[in-house]
Amino acid sequence: MITKSPKLNRRSFLVGSAAVGGGLMLGLKIPFGTSVVRAADGSPELNAWVVIRPDDTIVVRIARSEMGQGTLTGLAQMVCEELECDWSKVTTEYPTPGESVKRKRPWGNFSTGGSRGIRESNEYVRKGGAAARMMLIQAAANAWGVPASECTAANSVITHKPTG
Repeated sequence: MITKSPKLNRRSFLVGSAAVGGGLMLGLKIPFGTSVVRAADGSPELNAWVVIRPDDTIVVRIARSEMGQGTLTGLAQMVCEELECDWSKVTTEYPTPGESVKRKRPWGNFSTGGSRGIRESNEYVRKGGAAARMMLIQAAANAWGVPASECTAANSVITHKPTG
């Protein structure tokens, strides 16, 4: 009869889980319809990372797990920095693997390990935020009939520099 409890630390658990999960993984090609996906609540999506809701809140989608290392917050802050938005209006959500397949994997893989969440995601997350900012500036410039180069974004507000 064994009376000792096995000791299992977090790292051993994650390595063991990855080994078992990798051993059970199957490759499937699942056909989906169109690659255009709207936010569940119908809010306009600027891209795969940014959704702006009618109440002026911003949803940032992050495809890395939060395991106590600040990955979720850090990546969301990178998007906000590029988007030039008010951090108090930001929430985060995880995209589903089905959304990722439907969109041809814009978020890359969903794995998080070895403290690489921010290191492996920062470039495309920043580009997603910057692209969203440029789209918003261009839309405002079009609405105002001015060149986009005369507009700036700061603290969730787009301003036409010459007229303020």
